[in-house]
Amino acid sequence: MKVLVVDDEVMICEWLQFCISQNPVCELAGVAHNGAEALEMFQKEEADLVLTDIKMPVMDGLELLHALRAISSHVKVVMLTAFSDFDLVRQALRDGASEYLLKTEMQNDLLQELLDRAARELQMTQGKDEMDIASASQVQSVVSRILRQKRELSPEDLEKLHECNLRWRDNGLFALAVWKKNMLSGELIFPKESQTRHVAGFDYTDRVYMIVGNFPKTLSTLEKSWQLREYARQVQQMNDCMVGVSTIADEMRRIPFIVWQASWSLADGFYTGEKRLYEPRYSLTELRQKYQMWKSTFTEQRVRLHQAEGYQRYKIIKDFLAEAAEQRILEVDAVCKLCMDAFDLLEFEAKGNGVTLENTDVLRAQLQQCVSLEEAEQVMDIVAGQCRLTDAQPAPKSKNIRLAVEYINAHYAEQLSLEQVAAQVYLNPDYFSRAFKTETGQTFVNYLTDVRLQHSVQLLENTALRVQTIAQQVGYYNASYFSTTFKKKYGMSPYEYRRKGK
Repeated sequence: MKVLVVDDEVMICEWLQFCISQNPVCELAGVAHNGAEALEMFQKEEADLVLTDIKMPVMDGLELLHALRAISSHVKVVMLTAFSDFDLVRQALRDGASEYLLKTEMQNDLLQELLDRAARELQMTQGKDEMDIASASQVQSVVSRILRQKRELSPEDLEKLHECNLRWRDNGLFALAVWKKNMLSGELIFPKESQTRHVAGFDYTDRVYMIVGNFPKTLSTLEKSWQLREYARQVQQMNDCMVGVSTIADEMRRIPFIVWQASWSLADGFYTGEKRLYEPRYSLTELRQKYQMWKSTFTEQRVRLHQAEGYQRYKIIKDFLAEAAEQRILEVDAVCKLCMDAFDLLEFEAKGNGVTLENTDVLRAQLQQCVSLEEAEQVMDIVAGQCRLTDAQPAPKSKNIRLAVEYINAHYAEQLSLEQVAAQVYLNPDYFSRAFKTETGQTFVNYLTDVRLQHSVQLLENTALRVQTIAQQVGYYNASYFSTTFKKKYGMSPYEYRRKGK
């Protein structure tokens, strides 16, 4: 059984490698430090089991899970997580993860048991139909996984849907999307007298519930369009919620596209906040183009968040939300996930500054469940307020600390130490350490690291120097340590950063 390990913590990866090497039925397929690296490895050498962290830079565990499910229905995916991420775990299990393992409980005997169990299950399913649809929840899981793909359905997909005993047909197919948060009773009310036939309802994302239906063959194209709008309007009014609607398709293989279109129609309501019917504003071709454009936007913003600190980090997310509203970025889950990344970074930075945020579980849940831009902005404002962020960046007041900053900026490429810089400005090292943190807002080590990495970025972007050479020119004589430090700051390795800029 081939096992792929994915985690941005090197020590965890090394420990998992050791445990896998002890199991005679397992073979290490590769080690990746983010979802993008893992996906590339999986496409080259398909693994049977993927052990992946949930929170990672560039592409996280949930995004990797979705990408793997679009490629293969056979791979088992186990999520590695902290207890505080359990909401994400539940989402992963709904989206097709096999199980999860808490990092606090990752002992060798438990991991060996998991590996043995996965190997037995793999052996049992070889040569057999993967789909066991004995229960309604399993049917929903199968339907959800297949219809969330952003591609035409294959004959195998259609066969699996047929096995779910749903009444599919190539005629008058449509999709309606609603926010799950609006489904207070867990169910929707539908018009009783209607020619519409429901085919399936399923959790499309953590926020969106999707309904797929059919119209009778006897209706003309114009009649189907009128019926769809009237039917969606009634659903919206009866449930007092927002409803996103798709266009009509007459081929089952195109159902994922109309499902995607309905979800993006609903996303318009994220910005308006009005409970009404939302119809498609873009053709499917335009949606694909915007999707690719927005993917690169999210990657760039994530890098910027990792590069910034304090108020600048908060300003980046605020500016991005304003831009999202202006451009109507309809990939709402990605917008909210970027807010969650900013939340986590601000909370981590606050702890480093001795500030403990209040009600973080409540705020995090609000952000994970929000269905309006206003809700997301309110949570980010509360977090920023608790972090005591202002646009005024601390500047050195005393002459000695100003001289120290100037010395660091001039000699960052040398092997500087706190004691050495303190001696340059005639201060006791202990006093210098405290005064430097008070006046600059950063420790000596963090300030020096930031200066070095900022210069390394300039060299990566503007020169063709080898990464090892750049590392030496900014004060790192161990290229591996430079790469690790760079990745921790920017969410990607120096090599990835340079490739991204090309």
